[in-house]
Amino acid sequence: AMQVEYSLVARSIEREHVPAAKDGGMAIVPWSPLAGGFLTGKYQRESTQSRGRLSGANPFGDSKFTEANWKILDVVERVAKEINAKPAQVALSWISQQAGVGSTIIGASKAPQLADALGSLEISLSAQQMKELSQVSALSPEFSDSLVSPMIRKIVYGGHDVQGWGEDKS
Repeated sequence: AMQVEYSLVARSIEREHVPAAKDGGMAIVPWSPLAGGFLTGKYQRESTQSRGRLSGANPFGDSKFTEANWKILDVVERVAKEINAKPAQVALSWISQQAGVGSTIIGASKAPQLADALGSLEISLSAQQMKELSQVSALSPEFSDSLVSPMIRKIVYGGHDVQGWGEDKS
């Protein structure tokens, strides 16, 4: 299995890691599926310096406090209210339904956190809710994405089209 950070706010693995794992017959085992607690809803836009691992001296903590991530959290919280669940359960349910995910590493440090994580197995997200969560958290195109277009690859590889991970090889 391939252990990688993967959550609604960390989807960059979908560019290369997920297709490579699929091609190699490996499962994905996400760690930090709640983005260090960000997707639990315990942080607020107005006061990110409250409690938790993303506050204080953590050098990576405030990297989660972006406008794009707050928009993702807004949708997570709305979906949670719709189905009478907790935001953490929604985020964990979404990740468990992603292609190739075989298991998820959770970092529960308290019994209620473990109970919430296990509760994610009991909820059901509708196709519409999955779509909304996937859309709000979708990766934005990056410059390097254009470098793998068929036209560019033919230029780079002397007129040949070298296929990438997960592309049809027939």
